Amino acid sequence: MERFTPERLKLLQDLEASLNGSRRALLALDLAAIEQGTREQVGLVLEMQRLCERTLRSETAPQQEIAEEIRRSEEAVLQAARVQAALLARARRKLRILANMLAGPSLNYSCLFAKTNGAAPSVYGMQEGEL
Repeated sequence: MERFTPERLKLLQDLEASLNGSRRALLALDLAAIEQGTREQVGLVLEMQRLCERTLRSETAPQQEIAEEIRRSEEAVLQAARVQAALLARARRKLRILANMLAGPSLNYSCLFAKTNGAAPSVYGMQEGEL
């Protein structure tokens, strides 16, 4: 019951706003904003943990009027965290595919050189007609 405090509600609202900002940063591929959002979210979660420890030690009566607002905020944070996790998983898959494409030996990106008397460039090391 100690979890229904105005401070907790404020932290949850801040966390929801931060997760929504990180979602926009992920969709825009803004790495600096993604890092900033992650640092902010870690700080908010740590502050929430400290708040929980403090409220467990104190004997405050829960305020019924903010209990429902906190529940709604918790649900919104949970939904935002699910979206964030899905976007991060999608970005990870895309990066893994890109890394595999760049590391794979399947394509040869040889330099193209033009023959001095030839009309079209040819691939270095290939005989004429091999393309």
